[in-house]
Amino acid sequence: MRKKVTIALLLATFLAAIEGTIVATATPVIASDLKGAGLVSWIFAAFLLFMAVSTPIYGKVADLYGRKRVLLFGIGLFTLASLLSGLAPSMELLIIFRALQGLGAGAVLPIAMTIIGDLYTYDERGKIQGILSAVWGVSGVAGPIIGGFLVETLSWRYIFLLNVPFALLAALMLVFYYKETVEETERKIDFLGAILFATGMSALLYALLSGSETLDWTRPLVMLSFAASFVLLLLFYRAEKRANDPLLPPDVLKHPVIAVINSAVFFSAWVLVSMSAFIPIWAQAVLGKSPTAAGFLLMPLSLFWTLTAIFGGRTIGTASPRKRAMTGMSLLVAGTLILVLLDSGSSDIFIYLAVSMIGTGFGLSQPIFMVVLQTSVDWSRRGSATAVNSFLSTTGQTLGVAIFGTLFNISIGRAFLDSKELQDKPVDPFFQAETAMRYEQSVRQAARSALSDGLDLVFVASLVCAIIALLIVRRMPDGRPDQPNG
Repeated sequence: MRKKVTIALLLATFLAAIEGTIVATATPVIASDLKGAGLVSWIFAAFLLFMAVSTPIYGKVADLYGRKRVLLFGIGLFTLASLLSGLAPSMELLIIFRALQGLGAGAVLPIAMTIIGDLYTYDERGKIQGILSAVWGVSGVAGPIIGGFLVETLSWRYIFLLNVPFALLAALMLVFYYKETVEETERKIDFLGAILFATGMSALLYALLSGSETLDWTRPLVMLSFAASFVLLLLFYRAEKRANDPLLPPDVLKHPVIAVINSAVFFSAWVLVSMSAFIPIWAQAVLGKSPTAAGFLLMPLSLFWTLTAIFGGRTIGTASPRKRAMTGMSLLVAGTLILVLLDSGSSDIFIYLAVSMIGTGFGLSQPIFMVVLQTSVDWSRRGSATAVNSFLSTTGQTLGVAIFGTLFNISIGRAFLDSKELQDKPVDPFFQAETAMRYEQSVRQAARSALSDGLDLVFVASLVCAIIALLIVRRMPDGRPDQPNG
């Protein structure tokens, strides 16, 4: 029974995880087909935003009413939204359906990890969490490949439609094989806190994403979103202090070990997004590589993450959590330092080395983070603890995209204005070697230098985040955490 449930969880996790990457290769075709180029970024943002704000809510509900029904609801919503996305007649409706997908994924990812924590002991949990972490690595490689194949051979719509049969299979396996006993409880969901939290975080993430796209932070809608987020989150804080059973339990948030893990996950998520979003830009804009060749530069990230997560999960008891986490974060620091030292003449070998080290660092650290976190709380708090951790990871990536993108855009915007060769030139053509060739050599060189400086700034910021994560995990426990009763 346990093996079949685990297979269903891995399948559901893979479908939800790959949804963040498989769409990337299809966006140009989707934009052309649905005539919505100006809304392309919201295909990603809607999914991430609604997944981020819903995870803590699902975690709380799962602690109150059981994992099974919450997970099945998430899979059902994800399946319906996938079907609607595949049939979407307009870009506006596609974005709405992607938001629904994010709401479904917000239940699937953390609850699947929570069930793993329920089914397996500390030593067993390491092996399975290693495999579960590896699913994320595989999805990072498989997503663009599968997406490109479907777009070229069938239609972009099959990127969404193919989720349906596999999601239904995972749901049926859980219905028949996962048996759960839920203790009756008189506790109620903190609906006021859930509404304030969801709307406040949505407003904040919307303001960051929307402002970073245009760099016009004074637009009325952006400023209104920031103001609304501040008011709503302040009201959320006050409501949580008065709630009998708050959405984010204080004993979970203040737990010393969980606080360390969540902080490290948050800052390491910034490093991850700097890899996936900006290394392809470096490869194409600075090194002059094709999109396919740029994609290959990222493959070691997923490959080494996958291999190390599986190996690390199987050897979870051979090293202390603190040493394992510090080794992983040290590799993140070393990898990002190599990226900071890159220039336009650097060999590809250095990029492969940096990406491989970062992938290994994530593979070593992420499974141990989840195992220690789930071991530090009892059953009634495990869903909330896992969901908050997932929320911080997704929020870290979302904030990373917005803030790193802002730093990059400000840097190249100033460089283009200050350069005689670039003052009257648009930035977009220089992101790809093919379109940049229409300009003279001196113009291309000036643009390459401007883009390189902007990316250097991003990599420096990423290095700072990696160092912060390393300093944080020094407070991880040396030994196995004590399992609370419950």
